Amino acid sequence: MRKRILWIQTGGTFSCEGTIRGLAPQSSEEQAGKILALMPQVCEKYDIVPMTLMTIDSSDMTISDQKRIADTIGDNIGKYDGIVITHGTDTMAYTAAALSVMTENPPVPVVLTGSQRPFFDSGSDAPANFEDALAVAGSGTVCRVCVVFGGKIMDGRDCTKIDTVSDNAFTCVKGDIGTVKSGRVKITCKEPCGGKYRYDCSLCKADGKVAVLDMHPSFNPDMIKMLYEGGIRGFVIRCYGAGGIPEKVRAALGRAIAGGAKAIAVTQCLYGGVDLGIYAVGTDARKAGISDGGYMTTEYAVAWMMREVGRSPD
Repeated sequence: MRKRILWIQTGGTFSCEGTIRGLAPQSSEEQAGKILALMPQVCEKYDIVPMTLMTIDSSDMTISDQKRIADTIGDNIGKYDGIVITHGTDTMAYTAAALSVMTENPPVPVVLTGSQRPFFDSGSDAPANFEDALAVAGSGTVCRVCVVFGGKIMDGRDCTKIDTVSDNAFTCVKGDIGTVKSGRVKITCKEPCGGKYRYDCSLCKADGKVAVLDMHPSFNPDMIKMLYEGGIRGFVIRCYGAGGIPEKVRAALGRAIAGGAKAIAVTQCLYGGVDLGIYAVGTDARKAGISDGGYMTTEYAVAWMMREVGRSPD
């Protein structure tokens, strides 16, 4: 019996076609039909139900749009064996992180994928990524939000975009869940499926209330006061190395935290994570009330912080 898979289309390069302004997303039921007609091998394996939810460049993705995706997942989670979401690559890791926070323990795989080149372009990576995403969605082996791209299966809480051109556009900080090629799924880092499915959109309450700040030698700590007074209640600090946050910045964050704000430190480095217990500057950051983000990516730290701020009393 063929697995039934919901295909949620959101736009992105995957759906782009040429216009007088350049490439633009063109997701539609008609386009979905043309794509599936070119992939009889997947239609033989899966009963694919397309749904055009939105047609946007992913640089225009908003928290409201991410909630629409999460709501659609929630409305359909018990009707399908898996869900595939085609999404633009620029904010795919942010959406994967937000969905991971909003939809905990999904009973079926929820898979995001996309491409570096439009589906109908010669040599596009889109058909292979789409086929791989369907294979993971239909396998039932990865009951979580994940990203499938370039033959890799990545946890939605742990992936980040690293290349604007290469087909190997994403990586995981802590390592991939597995690989997939030509419909064959291989899990190399298996976590048990299970746990109660829960939908929590409290992060949406913090829309516009979280800021991401990169540390650099000319960073002005007065910016923190300005942002706090402007309504920012959550700070994601991209610190140096394993936890380097300058003294004046720590002091400014400490004052904001004393006033009810929250802050978490993640590293500017791709690998290794943050450990505020190694250096004195890190232990001082802890004393100021800054949380240790460990191996969190910036994308996941944003979603995590939005949930924390969203759950806080006004």
